[in-house]
Amino acid sequence: MAAPLILGGIEVPLHAGAPELTFDAPDGYTDIVLSSGKVVRSRHFSKEQITISGAGWMATGLDALDWDANHLLLCPKPKRVNTRGAPVTITSDPRPDVAVAAHALVGREWISTPVILAGRVATITPVAGASLYSVAWYPQFTVLCKRPPEESGAGGSGWQLVCREQ
Repeated sequence: MAAPLILGGIEVPLHAGAPELTFDAPDGYTDIVLSSGKVVRSRHFSKEQITISGAGWMATGLDALDWDANHLLLCPKPKRVNTRGAPVTITSDPRPDVAVAAHALVGREWISTPVILAGRVATITPVAGASLYSVAWYPQFTVLCKRPPEESGAGGSGWQLVCREQ
């Protein structure tokens, strides 16, 4: 399972460097301390911040993007959710060009098993003797990004994209 990095319809060539991704949740909450001393979290929003970096002998080729507009980001790194039961809700929309995959842990072996996706609900085909199931998907997000700084050196070009889910 491998997928290219695509931002705003532009594929970043692998020659720009194998993308390294970090998924993070920016502060979208406030922790409130009650009079009893108990801490309660008040969530304002729940969005992803995706940081992607790479270094290769080519630049990203993203110079034509409008950096003030929202763009569709097709991530090159999968997300995964584990479950003991067959239906599970994944946490983001999957890319339309890469199939969602499911696996069942039987003993010490992970076995591929069919999965059907309806919206974000993945229904895994049960496997006899499975103790755990796992669903993997490549996510897509509508994001707002800053123009990436690109460093030029003797061996090529380094870059970093910081994208915030809208």
